[in-house]
Amino acid sequence: MLQDSNVPFHPIDGWLARFPWLLAGITHGGSADEPFDLRLFGETPPLGAKERWRSLLGATGFGGIAHAQQVHETRVAVHGEAFSGVHIESEPADGHFTSHAGVLLSVTVADCVPVYMVEPERRIVALLHAGWRGIAGRILEQGIRVHEEHGAVASGLEMHLGPAICGGCYEVGPEVFDALGLETPPRPTPVDLRAVLVRQALALGIPRSQITVSDQCTLCGTASLFSHRGMRPERQAALLGIRT
Repeated sequence: MLQDSNVPFHPIDGWLARFPWLLAGITHGGSADEPFDLRLFGETPPLGAKERWRSLLGATGFGGIAHAQQVHETRVAVHGEAFSGVHIESEPADGHFTSHAGVLLSVTVADCVPVYMVEPERRIVALLHAGWRGIAGRILEQGIRVHEEHGAVASGLEMHLGPAICGGCYEVGPEVFDALGLETPPRPTPVDLRAVLVRQALALGIPRSQITVSDQCTLCGTASLFSHRGMRPERQAALLGIRT
């Protein structure tokens, strides 16, 4: 949980008890008149976004939070040392990795899947932003590879797929199915991105018993989450970090 109850936040069910040395969860719109919008990029970033980022960081108890412009690709930024404040990567990145306590990772989402990865023995973590383009580009494989570069193996990873648009709400064209390596339907059809990620994770060696999936949909759910398909421009932030 966060130190400031005014910052709207959903922790990952079950992870707090299993990994008390982690902070892991996602912000949401909250109940205030002004939504807790954490958008920093785009043509019209909202007024107050930078202040909300600062209040979010203060509520977590972490010294620094890493973020980047997201471009639906597969670069994973590695944060090799602690820093203070809100750190924006100089290059776009759709994932972040760290082995350092006190470094909080973040990605913003509003239908795409936030992918939380942790190797408990070595206490190393990664957080990915996975839309259909990133999934097709194998961003999950990149997340596993950076763990392996730090001594982990896929079979030792725990993975959680956070709130995202569900398989009933996310209708896409045949070209998306083709890009994802799925059987191509003749017309626009719903696809479940989290199910695709689970299949990729299993093929890459993460055991099914170490994968959990949120049942929250950003479009049809009731958890005050923003949805791009729901015509909301706002963004919530997924957070993952090792406590000091």
